[in-house]
Amino acid sequence: MLIMKMFYMVVSFVAMLLVQLYMASLSLATTSSSNFTDLPALLAFKSKIKTDPNNVLGSNWTETESFCNWVGVSCSRRRQRVTALSLTGMDLQGTISPYVGNLSFLVMLDLSNNSFHGHLIPEIGLLHRLRVLILEHNPLEGVIPESVYHCQTLQVIGLTHNKLRGVLPKYRLSNLTSLHFLYLGHNNFTSTIPPPLVNNSKLLYLSLHHNNLHGSIPDEIGNLQNSEAIVLEANNLNGTIPSSIFNISSLQILALDSNSLSGTFPSTFGLQLPNLAELYVSANQLSGSIPSYLSNCSQLTLLELSYNQFTGPIPSGLCHLENLQILNMRVNQLESLELSFLTDLTPCRSLKRLDIGENSFSNLLPNSAGNLSRSLQEFYVESYNIKGPIPKGIGALRNLNMLKLSDNNSKICLQAIPEQLGDLITLDYLDLSHNNLSGEIPKSLVALSHLHYLNLSCNKLSGEIPRRGPFVNFTATSFVENEALCGQPIFQVPPCKNHSISEPKAKFLLKFLIPAFSFTSTLIVVSLIMMKRRKNNVTTHDTLIDVVPIEEHRLISYQELRHATNDFSEANILGVGSFGSVFKGILSEGTLVAVKVLNLQLEGDFKSFDAECKVLARVQHMNLS
Repeated sequence: MLIMKMFYMVVSFVAMLLVQLYMASLSLATTSSSNFTDLPALLAFKSKIKTDPNNVLGSNWTETESFCNWVGVSCSRRRQRVTALSLTGMDLQGTISPYVGNLSFLVMLDLSNNSFHGHLIPEIGLLHRLRVLILEHNPLEGVIPESVYHCQTLQVIGLTHNKLRGVLPKYRLSNLTSLHFLYLGHNNFTSTIPPPLVNNSKLLYLSLHHNNLHGSIPDEIGNLQNSEAIVLEANNLNGTIPSSIFNISSLQILALDSNSLSGTFPSTFGLQLPNLAELYVSANQLSGSIPSYLSNCSQLTLLELSYNQFTGPIPSGLCHLENLQILNMRVNQLESLELSFLTDLTPCRSLKRLDIGENSFSNLLPNSAGNLSRSLQEFYVESYNIKGPIPKGIGALRNLNMLKLSDNNSKICLQAIPEQLGDLITLDYLDLSHNNLSGEIPKSLVALSHLHYLNLSCNKLSGEIPRRGPFVNFTATSFVENEALCGQPIFQVPPCKNHSISEPKAKFLLKFLIPAFSFTSTLIVVSLIMMKRRKNNVTTHDTLIDVVPIEEHRLISYQELRHATNDFSEANILGVGSFGSVFKGILSEGTLVAVKVLNLQLEGDFKSFDAECKVLARVQHMNLS
């Protein structure tokens, strides 16, 4: 976000400058003199290029063509003098020729994103019309030549991502009164921030990040009254944040993260920053409470407060930040008897990333977490004291890519993994490790086709690890240190037994083992009684009816009934009554049967069984024998 804003600010400025150059060229005098300066300077520049992988200069920079038509070269319309040399991102390798200093009409020099090495040439100081100097992303080394500060018309200096070193001059940079953009980040400057540097009221963008600057931030930084961005991250700055910096009403980006700043937020902060969009203060030693007046920064889209020592509750006023996209308060000492602030954040409908992990929260994760922004893509809540179940409402966050609810150890009782997590169809990362989760892994998770990282380790899960969906790509590390998981050898767990019976099903079968055997035996007895009655009836009335041959019946074991009903599978249930259930079964020879299993724990079950036997004894049906 920060880099993109930096890029667009410079691009828009350079584009405006090019338009100005073009308009100015139209008004130049028609007198044209033979140019014996610019052509030799450009050819000398070309001669220092040792590698041109795209053959841009080799095929185009030839004397058969006017140099004003060469790639990367712009000229004034009438006098045909070089006003801009822009060869950005062409993978050129070599050194910068000192003859560039002879391009006396040059307004813009942009050689960024190449591999120019060596020192920054002092001849740049001869370019008194130069407004834009961009040499970013090259391995240039050494110090900035003093002569550069003679270019009084400079408006943009872009030297980030080089190997420049030395100290920032106390007064030279302050002489560049037209300077709007100063980019010196990702170098090796070692000094304090000189107060005269920040006395320039025209400076719009100050970027000194990723250097070795030390000392405190000077109070004079408040003199940058028109500044839109101050980026000082990743240095060795210490002391407190000067209150004057919060009086810059034009400020949009303030990046002070990854330093050694201490103290608290100034008491007046927030009241004078109506345009602040991004605030970075993470990885410092800041303390105290998070000020409630942050909610006055109505344009805030990013708030980075992580890795500090902030204490107290999270201000409920953050709900007024309707444009907030990233909120990171990770690794602080924030406390809350209730996590109601998650409910307070529900009006932040643009929220994409929320990280409140590793704080001192100690209560239930509210189901209102499912009412957070539908734009939420990353949600981190790992802590050491969160209690209660995983809210089922989280399943409503349908655009979630990353969910981390880990590291709650024995202080948490998250119970079972809710089936609703299977509704997070865009989920790419899921970490529920180091909790007290129990039960089976929901089969609904096989629908998470985008899931590439899963960590369910160090819980009390049991049952079979699913075989389908994203589970085919996971390894044993996703499931280590659980109580009773089983599955494929690749997961390094015991195999699930054939016809394995889960704990609830085992209790179910044990409950009905005796009734099933008793009922089977009773059916046989009833059948024998009915056959005997028929035989007697035939003997008495043999003159009236033919004798029907008696079919020989065999005993059916409990094991065969178990096999016939697929371990009394719930999928084979035909019906459930007051005293038991009826299962469909197929015997070994293919006979289709119905098997009723009584619940012996219910009163009246034997009376019901006797009544059914009496009824069956009187029934005559083609399927009863």
